[in-house]
Amino acid sequence: MEFNDVNERNRYKQHSKNNKQVMGQFEQIQTRKAISSYGGVGSIIETRDGSILIDNFNEWPFFQSINGKFEEHNFIVDKRFKNRLSRYFQELEHLVKIPVNDLKQGFKPENQFAFLSAKYFPEWFYCNNCSRFDRFDKWKNNWENNVNSEHKESFFPPKCCHCYIKNRDKKRKFFDLEQVRFILTSPNGEIADIPWDKWAMYRNSKNNNKEEPRESVSEEDIISLANIQVPEDTIFEYKTSDKLDDLKGIWIIVRKKGGEQLNFTTLSGLFNLRIKIQDLIPNTKEENVLFKPVIRSSNSVYYPNILSSIFIPANDELNEYSINLIREEHNDGSNAKTISKNLKRYKSIEIDSSTIQKLIDNNFSERELEIAKTENQYRFDEYKFITEKDSERVEDKLIFNKIDKPFFQSDLIKSIFKMDKIKISSVQTSFTRQEPISSSQILQDEDSEKTTKESIVKKFTSTHGKTTKYLPAIESFGEGIFFDFDNDILDKWSKSNIKIQERISILIGNKQQFESAFSEDFELNAKYILIHTFSHLIIKELEYLCGYPSTSIQERLFIDKDLGMNGVLIYTIAGSEGSYGGITSICNDERIGKLIESAMIRAIDCATDPICYHTHGQGVANLNLSACFSCTLLPETSCEKFNCYLDRRILIDKDYGYFKNIINRT
Repeated sequence: MEFNDVNERNRYKQHSKNNKQVMGQFEQIQTRKAISSYGGVGSIIETRDGSILIDNFNEWPFFQSINGKFEEHNFIVDKRFKNRLSRYFQELEHLVKIPVNDLKQGFKPENQFAFLSAKYFPEWFYCNNCSRFDRFDKWKNNWENNVNSEHKESFFPPKCCHCYIKNRDKKRKFFDLEQVRFILTSPNGEIADIPWDKWAMYRNSKNNNKEEPRESVSEEDIISLANIQVPEDTIFEYKTSDKLDDLKGIWIIVRKKGGEQLNFTTLSGLFNLRIKIQDLIPNTKEENVLFKPVIRSSNSVYYPNILSSIFIPANDELNEYSINLIREEHNDGSNAKTISKNLKRYKSIEIDSSTIQKLIDNNFSERELEIAKTENQYRFDEYKFITEKDSERVEDKLIFNKIDKPFFQSDLIKSIFKMDKIKISSVQTSFTRQEPISSSQILQDEDSEKTTKESIVKKFTSTHGKTTKYLPAIESFGEGIFFDFDNDILDKWSKSNIKIQERISILIGNKQQFESAFSEDFELNAKYILIHTFSHLIIKELEYLCGYPSTSIQERLFIDKDLGMNGVLIYTIAGSEGSYGGITSICNDERIGKLIESAMIRAIDCATDPICYHTHGQGVANLNLSACFSCTLLPETSCEKFNCYLDRRILIDKDYGYFKNIINRT
């Protein structure tokens, strides 16, 4: 299994005096997790020795050491995908593979530059033994200045120098520090430590211990800490109570260096705190953007914007020769349909008229033709390539074949494809905090006229932003099953019973009330909910039948009303307890049909029924109906829509469920 190394100190350091190289601490993570829902640029990763914040990718030692001088083996070759990304990153030259490295003897990297970099975050640590509470840099400086030379290199994981000094002659002299659990996030993607020293001084100076958190804070409630003065040589202590389990049970004590107590406060009311960005980040161009406290493990801390692509051949018919022919005929007055017929008849070149029209509209630029597509249009190329063929093998990167209809419920499912091998390339372009954004906004700028200080704004993974010349990517090979539904059958079913539309209208209403950019890029209808829920139930059934954990299986939705696209790919990739033929092997006989039947039957029973089955809304913003963790929801790494827009009832209800024939037979 391939791994990445994360440098837990800020950088790789080199002492030039004696030419001795001194490494920071290292942590191994799987390569594929470096671009994932919880492990990419801007994420907080929990390690054995503390939580760390991943740096911008252009600050990684790997990219700094190469400095743009990549070799062929560093690149991911996917012309179609690169052209799409070039729509937004107009100076993009390469998709670069995440560096791979192994640790020797458990702590030394094999390649001194091929690793990611990170820093400890939050930077406020406390000692459980003596309760001292301070910033990381002060803990480290005190250790280097006061600890015996033989132990100076033993600071990592961070340790308390005060307890060491007291116990240096005893058997136990090392006491590890712990990080505080609370941090600040802002809607523009920034993250920061809570200024605990100023918080303690402010709270006592105002005697303002508010107890109940509120959903929103007015201008009058905004706390400005810019003018709060913290006396020099103050000592902070962080203590917790064994009797109180809320924020009142966490205390911060401020003392003078001699031990005299200056202030005392609890964390009660912490979640009412709002801090302006200019009070936290010096020389920032932003103004009045507000930070708010969250727990560092909260899901709202990090939402990566990841784009992925299944490898299919670029349109080889569309080359310089054919484009010149199209241009000549267009200049002679021929329309797209005529040009398409002439190319096929006289030149044996097959290019459909819609592609020719798009080429004309984009001034005969092949690059612009590819990058002008929306996410669904981009996926439609993959959908068409798979569903219009019975089998295909492309450069040992894509191998699939259609399975025989007698093996499954062909009256309900149009086609099933056994995907023996797929190549998926993934790139993280940016991330947001507090709320996710829709996939259509990943390659779009925010509307400056509509953007406010509360608006969710994406933060790029590189300090170069849109002008970056390369993006880090991962290339994964795996296996899967592709399900394709018949559009006419779905239309007939959705209109067959008024109760179906009644249920869908509930979700549509909940979606409209949910003011978030996350839900703006698609039309919610019965087909969408049906296929998405079907995907979840199949993934859960694969856990039982094949033994794969659901965390190792993912979905890729192909749903669009205008394009007539009604499919889903369920896949696993190499290295994630999968890609060993366990999924595709069930497509060789009747087991695939039994899998579908078993999934629907299992969905009848939920531990929270009848509440789950009859609910009118549950989950985030009530964006699910009959769907909870006991029956339908998946780990967030598996679902493209953050476990939203699900309803098992429209699949299994005995009166109007799409799979009611299976249910009624049991």
